[in-house]
Amino acid sequence: MSELGKKLFLDSGTLTPLLKKLEAKGYIQRTREQSDERCLSVSLTAEGESLKRKAAGVPKSMSSCVNLSDAEAKTLYTLLYKVLEGFTAE
Repeated sequence: MSELGKKLFLDSGTLTPLLKKLEAKGYIQRTREQSDERCLSVSLTAEGESLKRKAAGVPKSMSSCVNLSDAEAKTLYTLLYKVLEGFTAE
């Protein structure tokens, strides 16, 4: 779960309620590790995998709504991740 929080730039106070909602909707399953019960594993259910496939087309759909060249889009992407890295350094 900590790896997921790092990738999404979310702390546990934000991530935990989100995961609980996703689990309640049947998209994920949360399980405690047997070797260390402090560790929580998150995995997609079959319904979650189906939603993942549907969501895969969202970025392309969104990019068609923004009037940026490929070079501009790459610059924007680079700058956004640079900003996000600044938040994780604190």
